[in-house]
Amino acid sequence: MHHDIKNVACVGSGLIGQGWATLFAAAGYAVSMQDLSDDKLKDAGEQVSLNLRLLEDNGRLYPETAAEAYQHIRNTLDLNEAVKGADFVIESVPDNYTDKKTVFKDMDALAPGDTILASSSSGLLMSEIQTAVTRPERCVLVHPFLPVHLLPLVEVVGGDQTASETVDITCRLMEKIGKTPVRLKKEVSGYIVNRLQAAILREAVDLVATGVASAEEVDRAFCTGMGMRDPFIGPLLRAYLAGDGIENFVAHYSESYRLRWESMATWNTISSSVRETLINSVNEMPIVRENSLEEIKNWRDRMLIEILKLDRTCC
Repeated sequence: MHHDIKNVACVGSGLIGQGWATLFAAAGYAVSMQDLSDDKLKDAGEQVSLNLRLLEDNGRLYPETAAEAYQHIRNTLDLNEAVKGADFVIESVPDNYTDKKTVFKDMDALAPGDTILASSSSGLLMSEIQTAVTRPERCVLVHPFLPVHLLPLVEVVGGDQTASETVDITCRLMEKIGKTPVRLKKEVSGYIVNRLQAAILREAVDLVATGVASAEEVDRAFCTGMGMRDPFIGPLLRAYLAGDGIENFVAHYSESYRLRWESMATWNTISSSVRETLINSVNEMPIVRENSLEEIKNWRDRMLIEILKLDRTCC
């Protein structure tokens, strides 16, 4: 199995694939970006170029310039051409088992025998995906977060048949491209962050749907409260601090949290009536009414750059 990774293939050139290509090119790796149409690859290349310029303009690209880093990328429609010389392949195709298994079966047949095959899935299990390949020990799940070229976190987890060495090499590779890998001890649907995010989103939607607050008010409460605090501490350290120790928190807050949990939403599907209320409320948010989607994305990225400049080392 490859320990010295130099050549990377990004299969799928959507937002996630673009982010991966940006990061690997910025780190000096030779990148093959593959998709099924020239138009998709053209659009992806333009976005990768913009991503690299954003990194360069904010002192996050060195020693090369954005133009120099972009030269590490070549586009191809041919999956075989993309993966035949790759040491590490990361796919970002639609997030369902049918598409994932199909592309993994093809990558397994075309890539060298010791190439690591990684998935960018946001919730599927590698144990299921790797049933489509002949060498499951080299398959690993690497879940990034949008925008991939800015947010440091990647969740890394193997399947039942994944070799520990595969996960080790992948975590080291992620660190080399500036990521912060969090290695899960076992598989679970949605991994860590998307499970936390799903719980928060359900409550946010329910607060709007039941008339407690508008979408604007829910988002403002989040952003000016826990949202300001959470770039530095997570929910468990927050509990530790709130209780002057986790033991005190459990002893003193268990009852009040029980009352909250008992009143929280438990539905698993957004009904048609809730969907209509949610869409109307979100579309009435001033930031949505007054700005284009692209303008909001660019603003978000500028804010993330500022947060990344902060020294978040404790004490």
